[in-house]
Amino acid sequence: MLHLLRHQRGMALMAVLTVIFILSLLGALILYLSGKEMGLSSLRVIGAQSMYIAEGGAFSGRAALMALMGADPIGQATVDPSLDNATLSPWYADGDPASQNALRIFDFLILDGLRFTFNATSATESLTFHVNWNLPQPHRKLQPAAGMPPSNPLGEGNYAATVTVRRRLAPHPYDSSQPLRYVHRVISPAGSDEYQFFYTYEIVSDGRVSPQARRRIALRGDYSIHLQKQNFAQYALFSHVHLGPDGASLWFADMSSYDGPVHTNTEFRFAYFPKFGTPDSQIPCDESRARTTRITSAWTTAWFFNRGSPVRRTANENVVGGQRRDAPVIPDCDSNSSNDHDNLPANFTRGVAAIPIPTNPFSQKGVSLGRHPEDTSEVTPDYVRARIPELKNTTGAVPTGIYVPVTDADGNCRSDADEPLLGGVYVQGDLSSLTLSVTGGGSLAAYTLVQGTRTVTITVDRANNRTTVTDTNWPTPPSGGICPSPGAPSGSATRVFSGVPKGWQGLGSVNAGIIYVEGAILSLQGTLEEKEQTTIVASGRIDITGHIRYEVPPAVHDPNSNPINLLGIYSPTNDIRFVTDPNDPNTRDLDIHAVLMAGNLADGFNSRVFNANWNATPPRGVIRLIGGLIEEYLGVFGVMNTAGQLIRGYGSDFKYDRRMSRGFSPPYFPTTNLYQVQALDLAGVRPVWREGSP
Repeated sequence: MLHLLRHQRGMALMAVLTVIFILSLLGALILYLSGKEMGLSSLRVIGAQSMYIAEGGAFSGRAALMALMGADPIGQATVDPSLDNATLSPWYADGDPASQNALRIFDFLILDGLRFTFNATSATESLTFHVNWNLPQPHRKLQPAAGMPPSNPLGEGNYAATVTVRRRLAPHPYDSSQPLRYVHRVISPAGSDEYQFFYTYEIVSDGRVSPQARRRIALRGDYSIHLQKQNFAQYALFSHVHLGPDGASLWFADMSSYDGPVHTNTEFRFAYFPKFGTPDSQIPCDESRARTTRITSAWTTAWFFNRGSPVRRTANENVVGGQRRDAPVIPDCDSNSSNDHDNLPANFTRGVAAIPIPTNPFSQKGVSLGRHPEDTSEVTPDYVRARIPELKNTTGAVPTGIYVPVTDADGNCRSDADEPLLGGVYVQGDLSSLTLSVTGGGSLAAYTLVQGTRTVTITVDRANNRTTVTDTNWPTPPSGGICPSPGAPSGSATRVFSGVPKGWQGLGSVNAGIIYVEGAILSLQGTLEEKEQTTIVASGRIDITGHIRYEVPPAVHDPNSNPINLLGIYSPTNDIRFVTDPNDPNTRDLDIHAVLMAGNLADGFNSRVFNANWNATPPRGVIRLIGGLIEEYLGVFGVMNTAGQLIRGYGSDFKYDRRMSRGFSPPYFPTTNLYQVQALDLAGVRPVWREGSP
């Protein structure tokens, strides 16, 4: 009995020991497997980190490419001023793809004051850059590829990335009948000598996390760049001479505020602390969010008010005894000008190249008759008569009248219904009034032109490519010679033509329009329909007598606000004046939505944009401009006292139309002699993403 109990106790002990042993083995195995899993998890974590770093590096490379192409930030990349059409033409090579040099343009792009020297030829297929976020420049983060790409720290690791840009054969953007090319020559409403270059980009980024995790991400996409002459519409304020036409000194003062590029071909005058930049529009306002805008002058000097004792200095500000007295500054968050002395300095650059303004308006005059916009030769009376069916077979001066050029398809010297428009709108002689309006239930644009007792209404249906012209006294066709005989009076009539008055009919944009007046416009006002992009030109003065509004105005501080309606008003040989009835309460404050330009260098007339009653009392209120002012000389709008209070004329509330900085411009608006670049299908277009093997 005792022996059996001892045996049973021994067996139980062995069982316990066995269980303990097995549990120990299981515990050790679990610990081993847990350790392995933790190791694997750690590898997965750093693997994922390396992939995210690689992706971040790829998008950093894309951001650097966008900066170089001027896509983001907009306006930072410029084109070297030495580039001219003589240099561009061999790159286009008369449209021969085998001879085209699509990549040479990269040597003329300036970012942060620097440019590349790749010296690409017609045989160069691609350019390769390394991404280097350690470069000291604020925007230039690409360098020519040489050796191994540099390491850029990011998160827990680093990345090395390359950007390759390859030329790409592509169809013409407006004419599908043309062959595929690396470079296409295009004509747009902005002007002439324009080219589009086509590329494919590929960005390869290797992300690394210590000790050995490495992943590769590649981005790929197609884009193009549009190279065109800079348009004067890009300026919030431009003056050829920063003086009044009589030589009077005009000053930027405390109450002056300009949000957009400002330039003069002479020198500026600053009294106290005028503002140049974009204020913070959020609530509450934060001065750190205010953005600077460019202010440039061709002269190296500037005048400063200096508390009533003006001084000229080769400097950006006037400092006396360590105290800052006058300077162009960035806006702050309050309207109290007494504390502006400590505002940050504006982005003011002296001594830049002068920008010549045009010497004649022949391009716009010819375009209104359907001539190619690159032709800047004089428009003769013979040419005008040849473009108007009712003026064929006539001689001498062009008769006073309002003309809508059409193609005389049947050769009967008569503008017949359904014939295609040949140009825009041409007027010989002064216009009593020109009124813009919206009709057709809000879907059509109307232009009503009055010349004495004659009224012509032009209704544009761009959706259906039709134009209706109602004329109270249609011109009488001539008789004899090439015209049927006898001619018959036309009288009052309404005719519907094929096409729209976009000037040169070869233009790709159907929204473009132009009205040219060989004379003065004695009254201009109205509302521009939301699809219209129109330029109004007069060789004489233009009097604005009421509101000029966009049906859909842009939100001036919203970079995504891009309504289509756009108006240019240009008087090349005279003034643009604001002339309002002092007894009309509707014009106490005046809305002007347009880019206004006055002057050229060949006529001997000192043109300006101004308020004709600037010295009248009582004050009329404020001119609220959305657009820009380009003037040969400076015009005056009103008079303020030393306290900044308006005592005569109009005050000014000028807001820059930021669409002009994004490549918009009124059709056929004058251009400078400098080029600008605009990237298309780069910013805002998602690239193709893939993971590769490092």
